[in-house]
Amino acid sequence: MHEEMSEATAPGPATGDDTLGGAGSVQPQGKRVRRRDLLNLLNFINFRGGTILASFRHPSNGEHITVSVCPLPCLDEVLECSWLHPGRVARAMAAYACEDFVISDGSTHIVVKAEVLRQDDSAIVFRIPECGYEKSSRKIDRHASVGIQARLVQEGMAFEGRLEDFNALSFRIKIDGEAAGSLPWLNASAPVSAFFSRDGVLLYSGECRVIRAVGSRKSRELVLSPSLSNIRRFKPKKYRSNRFVLSPAPTMRFIHPLTGDRVQLSVRDISGAGLGVEERVESSLLLPGLIIPELSVEIANRLVFSCRAQVLYRNLVNADHGGESVRCGIVLLDMAVVDQARLSAILHQSADDRLIVCGNIDMDELWRLFFESGFIYPSKYKSILDHKEEFKRTYEKLYLESPSIARHFLVQDRGRLLGHMSMLRFYSNSWIIHHHSASRDGSGMAGVAVLDEIGRYGNEFFLHPSAHIDYLVCYYRRENRFPSRVFGNVVKDIADPKGSSIDAFAYFHLGPVDEGGEGPFQLFPARAEEMVQLRRWYEKGSGGLLLEAMDLIEDGLDDEALSAEFVSQGFKRERHIFCLKQDGRLLAILVLTLSDLGLNLSNLTNCLHVLVIDRERLRAETLFSGARSLLRQYGAEDIPVLAHPPEYLDARDIRYEKTYLLWALAMERADAYFDSLHNTFRRTPSDGNGHDGG
Repeated sequence: MHEEMSEATAPGPATGDDTLGGAGSVQPQGKRVRRRDLLNLLNFINFRGGTILASFRHPSNGEHITVSVCPLPCLDEVLECSWLHPGRVARAMAAYACEDFVISDGSTHIVVKAEVLRQDDSAIVFRIPECGYEKSSRKIDRHASVGIQARLVQEGMAFEGRLEDFNALSFRIKIDGEAAGSLPWLNASAPVSAFFSRDGVLLYSGECRVIRAVGSRKSRELVLSPSLSNIRRFKPKKYRSNRFVLSPAPTMRFIHPLTGDRVQLSVRDISGAGLGVEERVESSLLLPGLIIPELSVEIANRLVFSCRAQVLYRNLVNADHGGESVRCGIVLLDMAVVDQARLSAILHQSADDRLIVCGNIDMDELWRLFFESGFIYPSKYKSILDHKEEFKRTYEKLYLESPSIARHFLVQDRGRLLGHMSMLRFYSNSWIIHHHSASRDGSGMAGVAVLDEIGRYGNEFFLHPSAHIDYLVCYYRRENRFPSRVFGNVVKDIADPKGSSIDAFAYFHLGPVDEGGEGPFQLFPARAEEMVQLRRWYEKGSGGLLLEAMDLIEDGLDDEALSAEFVSQGFKRERHIFCLKQDGRLLAILVLTLSDLGLNLSNLTNCLHVLVIDRERLRAETLFSGARSLLRQYGAEDIPVLAHPPEYLDARDIRYEKTYLLWALAMERADAYFDSLHNTFRRTPSDGNGHDGG
């Protein structure tokens, strides 16, 4: 017996309701079912809290009605059943004679011609005969729904009802009351949009055609058939996630949103974007458009991930064991960040067992790679030497505890680390790529491999809201050949600053008050109106992605949720945005970010960004005075300053230590990004060496 049919279904369109006209009695024929087996089935239905259907005939007019009744525990040939709604139904049935009862699982039903021993207001009692008769009624099972509201919309008209039962090919919907009276307005020859929900949560939507409409103006039933066997959730991508057939095969489990029953299926193939499963044709439960609020995937009885998902397609296929099965594709809509990393780790290692995503790491081996590859060069080592132990502690937390705000990607061969790249979610919807390094004695492509890993990870999950990967950003110096070639070519090839852009920053430390003395200024926390001015200025100049990537937009001022996430995982992250004014005129925006030492080895997450808006009016001493005041206020006098554009300092002959370029990519342009990478490595071979991403 199917779990979803505990509310037993009679032949035809009857399931789960108290009374339905026109069902009729089924003549005893088909396979014999012995009394002892009937007792077991009836007790199972009682155990499940289900119902059977009793068939009644009016002695005068011959009208047939089926009624759901609840079987009580049955020990012998006497079966007592309580009415589902004792008063109303018992009185209505007083004028009818019961002919038989039906036990059904949707695809087969057992008709039992039982003698009625008693029928009163509380119960109906049967004597069970020596056998019943089983007959197949449908090629595809029907499944009773539980508490599903149905809304039908057609050309401006809406009809409210409830979903009674369904299979993968049709839905049966009941509409009562005033809504039933307006159903003649529904054009049965035109498509209708169906929406199924429970407690206001949408579970299915799709275009359907009307197969049948029966009933009166007080109560009507509609049978609908979905118009599409597949849907498209997202726009197509050129670079799709690779699908893998894993061994052992993963298992998919979920509570069916329309029936409330547990479902378990074997996963035939899986990728970062979705998975494929097969069902038996006759009992299939998955239909294109169905949303599964919580789906879990296990491998060898261990949970890999849980997610929100949606069924995309349903196709008939020839099963390996002969006959037909149904192949269904399911798209993964969203999952927790930690689950994204776990799934990505399995898939990347399935492609190449040297690739590791957020795996345990030998910290000594990581530091060896940093020094050996030149990622930590002498002057950089000198800059972190006084805080060496603090750097070590930060990195142990980042790499050994795998917090949700950090990701690392490795290439490792026979215990030796060959390539490394990491990224940090430092802005609400942007991840900073940094700490890229590759061994000089490897194959020469380890640096490219980890770059590809990050790209694949972003491409797989950027459509998941919880991933917050709308943008990838990376700081690098122009003289670093690898990022200059790769990211520079991406910007050139995409040729759209809203797809990928580069903005330059002058990097320096504030010295003592010697640049012309202190200047007059006003410093205020930035408001939305200053962000509007900032946007106008930036669009006239660069027009790139800097503001969106760094949350410097009108609705990006409040990012306390991200700072709280850092704190919850044992890290520090603060951001303070101020406007520098003089005589009420906006001259610059100052963005102070404070974090743990070591989150970025060049301190680019622990710095002051300065965006110079009015280059003509902003005097150097005013800028430096405002910057010093802000850093003093937060006890951060020794952190670096990054000023944009560097031409402001150049025009005033102000010296700075170096220039950083901030590259940004909108992940919706991932196809163009991968095209550019392929072109780059065809044009110029990689040296495979690391670069300082920060």
